[in-house]
Amino acid sequence: MKKAPFFFVLLAIVSLYSSCTTTLGKLERSNDYNELYNGAIAYYERGKYDRAKLLFERIYPYYRGSEQAEKIRYYWAYSEYYMGLYQLAAYQFKEFYQTFGRSPLAEEAQYMEAYSLYLDSPDAELDQNSSEQAVIAMQNFLNRYPASQRYQEANRIIDELQVRFETKAYQTAKLYYKLTTGLSYRNYLEAALVTFEAFKEDFPDSKYNEELLYLSVETSFKLADNSITTKRKERFDKTIELYREFTEKYPESQYTNRVKDYYEQSIKELNKLKTD
Repeated sequence: MKKAPFFFVLLAIVSLYSSCTTTLGKLERSNDYNELYNGAIAYYERGKYDRAKLLFERIYPYYRGSEQAEKIRYYWAYSEYYMGLYQLAAYQFKEFYQTFGRSPLAEEAQYMEAYSLYLDSPDAELDQNSSEQAVIAMQNFLNRYPASQRYQEANRIIDELQVRFETKAYQTAKLYYKLTTGLSYRNYLEAALVTFEAFKEDFPDSKYNEELLYLSVETSFKLADNSITTKRKERFDKTIELYREFTEKYPESQYTNRVKDYYEQSIKELNKLKTD
């Protein structure tokens, strides 16, 4: 007898699930667009976003151009957002504000496009294509709504994503450096130097610039030391140039003795070239 309550609870759950499934199936077979519209809104308000999305997709072409179209597109976008389909949600939010540009919800929709792309963006270790899309979308939002209440939050997100770009670029630069220490290091010396220089140009105020400029001196020396005779002078001169840039920018650096060693070795090699 003690098992009876559990049985009835289980039966109630199964019956409710069956009822919901039956209701959705009935709606999907219906050609009554008023019924479909009300059903989609009801599902959305109950948090049944997957079911609401199916119905919104179906009925939107019928209601396009009508008063209900704005609400359908808005709820449709949020249905995908709450389902975690952030790329699709971003597309729907963009469709909303481009279609209903005069709507009081247009500002929110444009922000949510960018915010959805931000949520879809990966950690710094992975490809940052979504992050780049998010920054562009968020900057477009700020340009269009400079007085928005979301202005500070939008800027915070852009700053956060810029840190991800910086971290990703730093990791890429360090990867190229690691390749210069491998068995085929000669193949990567020039590529590493190009990567270091690109990082410095893209992130002039980065905390990583001291380390990467030191690695530039080291890599430049290694490239010069492994070059054919006709290129050695030019490349040792470049090492000395990088050394001087480093000491000017970071006179109290932990790397000072190391870069000085590469400088002195470069001077010796240049003197040898003069006597040869």
